[in-house]
Amino acid sequence: MPRTQRNKISPQKKPRRRYTQAVKRDMVVKMQSASTRDLEAATGIPKSNLSRWKNQTAELLQFNGPQRRYNLDGAGRPTEIPNTTALETYMHILRDAEWAVTCTHLVNFLKRHERPWLDEYLANKNCGCQALLKLLQRFCAKHDFTRQKPSKAKKSQQELSATRAAFAQVFNKAFIGYTSDAIFNVDETGMTYDMPPNAIWAVKGGSAKISSGDKNSYRMTAVLAVRANGEKLPSPFILRGIPGGPIEQDEFDSYPIGHYYAVQKRAWMDSRVWAIYLRKVLRPQVREPSALLLDNFKPHVSKEGRKIASEEVGCVVADIPPNATSVVQPLDVGIMAPFKRHLRNLWLEEDLIEGSDSEEDVDMMTVPAQKKRLVMIDRAIKAWARITPQEIRRSFAKAIPQ
Repeated sequence: MPRTQRNKISPQKKPRRRYTQAVKRDMVVKMQSASTRDLEAATGIPKSNLSRWKNQTAELLQFNGPQRRYNLDGAGRPTEIPNTTALETYMHILRDAEWAVTCTHLVNFLKRHERPWLDEYLANKNCGCQALLKLLQRFCAKHDFTRQKPSKAKKSQQELSATRAAFAQVFNKAFIGYTSDAIFNVDETGMTYDMPPNAIWAVKGGSAKISSGDKNSYRMTAVLAVRANGEKLPSPFILRGIPGGPIEQDEFDSYPIGHYYAVQKRAWMDSRVWAIYLRKVLRPQVREPSALLLDNFKPHVSKEGRKIASEEVGCVVADIPPNATSVVQPLDVGIMAPFKRHLRNLWLEEDLIEGSDSEEDVDMMTVPAQKKRLVMIDRAIKAWARITPQEIRRSFAKAIPQ
C-alpha cells in the first residue's frame, strides 16, 4: 500500500489535543509522587506537556476559575488597547447610569485619552474602522459585556430598588398573617407559533418586501399563576376568535384536558375573560382568605374585577406599583424569562408540521390555524411543566423580600 504524503499547500496535521484545568491539576498532583515518563506511559499525555505543567505548579493549583477552562488567565490574544482598566471602568460608569453603551462611546473615549495610540493603530491597518470595531468587540466579550437588545425603563435601577423595598415593607405588614400558599401572583404573556424575528434575510441589493400573508405569526395568550409556596395553577389559554364561534363550539373539546380555554377577538385579556378566569379557574384554587398580586392592567384592577376577587373568590387584590413589575412582580422577576426560553427550546425540538396535501412545495407550505393552536397549547403546557417550585419560591423571595 503506497505511503500517503502530506499536501504541501494543506498538510494533514495531527489534531492538537487540549486539556482542561481539572486534568492539568490532577497531573500536577500525581507528578509529586510519579515521574513524567511514567505518567506519559499511563495517560498518553506527552512528556513535554507534563513538564510544562510541572513548571506551572503554583499557578495551576491556585487557579480559581472554572475547571473546564483550557488556559490560565492571561492566555490568548494579547491586549492591544492601552489602559484597559480605565476603559472598562468607563463602561461600567455609563451602564450604572443606564446609558446605551455602544462602540461609538468606546471610540470617543480612545480619541479623548489615547489619541496617539489610535492614530498609529489605524495607520497600520488596511481597513482601520473594521479592525478597530472587531478589537473593541473582543475587548467587550473578554470583560463580560454582551450584546443585548436595549429596553427603555421609566424608572432608574435605584428608583426601582427603592420601590421594591417600600412595597415589600407595606405588603409584609398588610398580609402578615397569610401563609405562603395564600399568596398568589397572576399575569398574562403572549406567545407566537413560530417565534417571528424582527428582521429577515433578503438578497443583497434586492427588496425586503414581504407578502401580506406571511408577515405575522399566529398569536395567543397564556395566563400564568403561581403561589408563594412554589405551586403552579392550571394555565388558561386565550385564543383569537369570536365568543360562541366555531373555535369555541368545535375545537375546545379536542384540546388537552386539565386546562381552560377562552376566545377573544384579539387573543388578549379583557374584562369578560378576566371575570371568567376569576370564577372558573382561580376560585377553586383558593383554600382560605388570600392575597392576589396583580399589576395595574385595567381589567385586573377595575372596580368589577376587585369586587369579584373579594366577594366571590376570597382574595384581596394587592396592586403592584406602576412601572415596577420587573422588580416587584414574582412572575416577571424569575418565571417569565425561563418560560419563554423553554418555549423556544421546545419549538426547536418539535417535528415539522406538514401543511395540506395540496401544497406543491412543502418548504413554502402554510400550516392551518387549527394545527397551530394545538401545537402552541401543547408547547406551552410542556414549558410550564418545566418551571420548578424552587424557581417560583426564589422569585417571590427576590420580588418581596422579608
